[in-house]
Amino acid sequence: MIGLKLEEFIDTKSLDKLAQLFEVLNEQRLTVKDTGVNYRVINHWDEKGIIRFSRVGEVGNRKFSFIDFIWIKIVNELRSFGVKLPVIQKIAADIYEPLPMKDFFDNLSHNIEAFENMEVEAEDKEGFLEFLKSGEYKTADFGELDSKFTYLHILIAEAIATRNSVSLIVFNDGEWFPFLKQNEHLYPKELLHKKEFSSQIRVNITELIFKFIIEDYLIDYFTDLHLFSSQERKLLGYVKEGNYKKIVVLFKSKRNEPLEIVKSKTAQVDILNIIRENEYREFILIDKKGKEFRIREERQEDVIKQFIVEDVRGADILVGKPAKQKVKVIKLKD
Repeated sequence: MIGLKLEEFIDTKSLDKLAQLFEVLNEQRLTVKDTGVNYRVINHWDEKGIIRFSRVGEVGNRKFSFIDFIWIKIVNELRSFGVKLPVIQKIAADIYEPLPMKDFFDNLSHNIEAFENMEVEAEDKEGFLEFLKSGEYKTADFGELDSKFTYLHILIAEAIATRNSVSLIVFNDGEWFPFLKQNEHLYPKELLHKKEFSSQIRVNITELIFKFIIEDYLIDYFTDLHLFSSQERKLLGYVKEGNYKKIVVLFKSKRNEPLEIVKSKTAQVDILNIIRENEYREFILIDKKGKEFRIREERQEDVIKQFIVEDVRGADILVGKPAKQKVKVIKLKD
């Protein structure tokens, strides 16, 4: 990886998301068939040290985690563009490297005020803040941690937490670096110059996550990874089942005209892309009977303590009860 300290590019939001999802991301639920890659190819990559999942049982019987799944998809994309195995081996060696936790916490300690203002659901936020302020992390033995956070973990967590573009850029000289679009201003000028003017291949991690998350074999992750709000999940469920006539999208910016999406093979992907870009204000779904369902953006603070009370026969759906006791209501129109 080109001389970057990735830990300096990641904020507490992504760290908190990684802590929340670490077990889910690492739980081995998927089969070789789910990866979409032949088991002989995966076995070859494994022998070359390109993928490093648990070696329990034969390849055909092994289970894969979501981390494994995304990395296999990344490697498959790189191979489809003709990237040689030695280059991918180098990327694997870097991306599987455990995060330098002391440097990571040192970076957090310089942004304590931002962390204090964040509404995170840490079990002991005050204790963690004290740990940062005291400087105890400088002498802590992070080698004894059961959980090893790698660069691959943090990149996937960043994509999930922010929905923003997170990608790997590989240059024609074999060098590579992770690129977080929203933090572009933090990159050194010479690296941005190389990104702008050198030949390269880019694999977008965020795109891979959203592209495959709606597949049936990933249905458990659809909920567990919290990529979508409850209402977004409900909307995608309607679209997947084909239980609608058309969908009208209203955007946050008045510059964007309302968009009408009719029932089609690409509708699910279109809706998914709009949700990911987080520029919508409201979806208006017209079902087969002509009923109209309005699905609005949910603010993060509105869904901290979320519960859902649904009654499709009534006029209202209660979709969130935030900590400040404000209630958000979605109106249904017959």
